[in-house]
Amino acid sequence: MTKSSQIQILDKSDYTKQYLISLETEPSVLSAGCISIQSRILSITTNNFTYARLGHLMGWWSVWKIPETVPDPYNDTTRFGRISSWGYAEVLESNHDEVPVGTKLYGYMPIGDGTEDLEVAVDAETGHLWDVSKSRQHLLSIYNQYIPFTPETDLDQDRDGRGWDSLIRPLFETSYLLNRFVFSWDEKRTHPFGTSAPWTAAQADLANAIVILLAPSGKTGLMFAHQLRHARPKEKQPRKVVAVGSQTSKIFSESTGLFDHVLLYSDARSGDIVKRVGVDKDTNVVLINFGARGDAEDDWYDAVKSAAGAMQLLIVGGDPSAAGRSKLAALAEDPASGVARCNMSGLRDCAMSMVGNQEYYAGVTEEWSRLKKGGVVNGSSLKWGRGMEEFKQGWDELCNGKYGPDVGLVYEV
Repeated sequence: MTKSSQIQILDKSDYTKQYLISLETEPSVLSAGCISIQSRILSITTNNFTYARLGHLMGWWSVWKIPETVPDPYNDTTRFGRISSWGYAEVLESNHDEVPVGTKLYGYMPIGDGTEDLEVAVDAETGHLWDVSKSRQHLLSIYNQYIPFTPETDLDQDRDGRGWDSLIRPLFETSYLLNRFVFSWDEKRTHPFGTSAPWTAAQADLANAIVILLAPSGKTGLMFAHQLRHARPKEKQPRKVVAVGSQTSKIFSESTGLFDHVLLYSDARSGDIVKRVGVDKDTNVVLINFGARGDAEDDWYDAVKSAAGAMQLLIVGGDPSAAGRSKLAALAEDPASGVARCNMSGLRDCAMSMVGNQEYYAGVTEEWSRLKKGGVVNGSSLKWGRGMEEFKQGWDELCNGKYGPDVGLVYEV
């Protein structure tokens, strides 16, 4: 029986140019070990735009193929492609003994309301599903992992909880890893790049430190600030958490109640910034860049370093419009430089190797559930839509800057 559906296709050179393509498809015959899924809840964040901008480097354009029935010119894979969205899907057909029809999955989903086939294996320890198709083995592990829920699971129950899962959970997990395993208060400690490079207890120690977050209103930075305030022993919390962002994000950052100071990127050039923040030779300063634009990273590093007793820079995200690495990013290759980069996938793998998969997933799930129960973050809200036409509209609106960091876009498709 022929089914009608729509998928999103993007211009690879400009992710603001999107097209909804209508398709008529025949059901496929599933090979052994395969399932057919349909997306149910999808999110839109600036992370989606990152997948498009860097898709050629990370293999994100090749996760979901352009169907053969897509008309010209959109079937030209040198010009057009598909990316993904975090969210929920339902298993509509299954040729896998351990994955019944009706199973709900959380993970890296196709943008569209049609079906996609996955070749999966079930992890004996955690019960999670992994895409094992050859075409996806170049991806970092997090993009091939799907968390299953029983067929009886009703996605309409705790609707907002599912929305926050789709919108923020992967970004929250990065923040959880930074708080629990990079800036660790015990021996469960690893380098932020997820390598065997040394990462000492002194580097991990935030007690009495001043932590300065660049681009703190983004979801990863926001979640990390929340972790610092609410997911550490009191005696291991930093002395101050300072937000440094744009004028447009200032009011939102202030409304969260997570920061001791909310400053602007340009404040680095003011003559009294060291005094305002409270930096002195007895102070350890940790500067973390979650994606500041322009020279903010260099400006703040230069403004504070000479006044601090110790200075550490961690680069989690960079300016998406920059042509190359910043001068400080190049120093990350030297372990003695005081500059390090974060590699979420490698960091995650190291954390799991230290504590075991079950303990790791239990820990991150417990902390995420606690955050949702508390209302996520003050001032944040979800904006729901329905169907691919409204998804397309939301994509355009986010591209055009209609929504600030206080609004999260989620869609039932």
